[in-house]
Amino acid sequence: DCLELSVFLGCDKFPHESELQQEWENNKESLLTFMEQVHRGIKGLVTDQQGEPIANATIVVGGINHNVQTGG
Repeated sequence: DCLELSVFLGCDKFPHESELQQEWENNKESLLTFMEQVHRGIKGLVTDQQGEPIANATIVVGGINHNVQTGG
C-alpha cells in the first residue's frame, strides 16, 4: 500500500543541466505543496486490547472502496 509517482512537466524527460534551475524555480512551490499532503489522512497503530500491534490487520473505512493492510 505504498504510492509511487512520476511527474513529467513536458515532453523532455531529461532536460539539459542549464534548464534545471529554472525548472526548479517554476515548480518548487507546487512540489512542496504536493509533498505536504502526506500529512493528510489517518495515521496510527492498530493494537489489540493489551496494546500489542496487530500484524496484517485490514483497515476498512466506510464509504471508501479501498481497504489497507498493516505491515507484518
